[in-house]
Amino acid sequence: MPDVLVIGGGSAGVAAGLAAARRGVEVMMVEGGGYLGGAGTAALVHSFCGLYELRESETETLKIANAGLAEELERRLREEGIGERRRMGRVDVLMHSPQRLAAFYDRWCAAEKPLKVLLHTSVIAAKVENGRVSELTLHCRGSSMLVRPKAIVDASGDAVLAALTGHPFELTPSNELLRPAYCAGIAGAGELPPLEIAAVLVRGIQSGHLPCEAAGAHFRQIEGGQVFLTLDLPGDEHYDSTSAASLSAVEVSGRSLAFQIVDYLREEHAAFREAWIAALPARAGVRESRRWIGKTVLTEEDLLSSHRGEDDVAFATWPMELRETAKGPKLLFPRDLKPCGIPAGCLQARDLANVFIAGRCLSTTHRAQASTRVMGTALATGEAAGKMAASF
Repeated sequence: MPDVLVIGGGSAGVAAGLAAARRGVEVMMVEGGGYLGGAGTAALVHSFCGLYELRESETETLKIANAGLAEELERRLREEGIGERRRMGRVDVLMHSPQRLAAFYDRWCAAEKPLKVLLHTSVIAAKVENGRVSELTLHCRGSSMLVRPKAIVDASGDAVLAALTGHPFELTPSNELLRPAYCAGIAGAGELPPLEIAAVLVRGIQSGHLPCEAAGAHFRQIEGGQVFLTLDLPGDEHYDSTSAASLSAVEVSGRSLAFQIVDYLREEHAAFREAWIAALPARAGVRESRRWIGKTVLTEEDLLSSHRGEDDVAFATWPMELRETAKGPKLLFPRDLKPCGIPAGCLQARDLANVFIAGRCLSTTHRAQASTRVMGTALATGEAAGKMAASF
């Protein structure tokens, strides 16, 4: 029986599991998919955002925002040729290969013996007694098992444990909810001139050969030549990131649009003459879902003012990346480009003593979550939550 159960094997969950295991307690991590990494692998999101502090220009020294596991991952991915630092406008990211990242996470977790990873496993029920979660039901393809951990870290991204226990959470209304992304891997493409490709897509939309949703498409080439197409999808007017019907529609529309764009570019631009879609994501990239209500709630003003406090356990450095439409991001930067502290209370469920929170479903407001949701920050909040759970 584990001392700590971690729900979700994305960046936050991996960091929580490693941090708790390194404190010597027995840890079980459950992940519904077939590999670890969350958005960075299953959704083919190929850049770590939030790893670095903001800086005015490339002439300033690049600094890691959070020491510990985030710094360790950044160093090891670069040493192993999986990660590449890149400046993109006013921000710095670590580009990576999603496939190789999945294998790296396998090795990283396997090295910590107190950590047991169960893939294809989800939490489907939970029992609450005396202000604590006392029992959880795990499920894998028709088989179930009960676990009674001392502490739980919800790094599911969807605050699934809040929903299962009836604990208060927030879900942004559909008209403001951050829109989902859809990434696909492209093989056989040549050099990609961004402005030329954008112009070809505009002509395709104007001529009726492409739907208007293609306007938000952009391509990135990572080290080694692999190309990724990223689409911002509008979702429908009733888009709900916790609804099976909404998510099904997102997946179908994302696949359809990706193939339409690549097929059109193959006919209209020389760089795509031999190109084809070589990798589809296991799931679309959900940017926002349920958020726990914790003992503390991080706000937009906290981010803008780079607020710091004595109980900070991690730092947020990514601008608030608002994608409330499919027309591209609106970036809100802190006034002084300094890190914002994330208090321990944002990682603690308000009404459940033994539940800790990390990653996308952190206790924040809607706009603050647009900063803290990114994978670099998720690593830091995951590590902090794992340490807190191990000490419970």
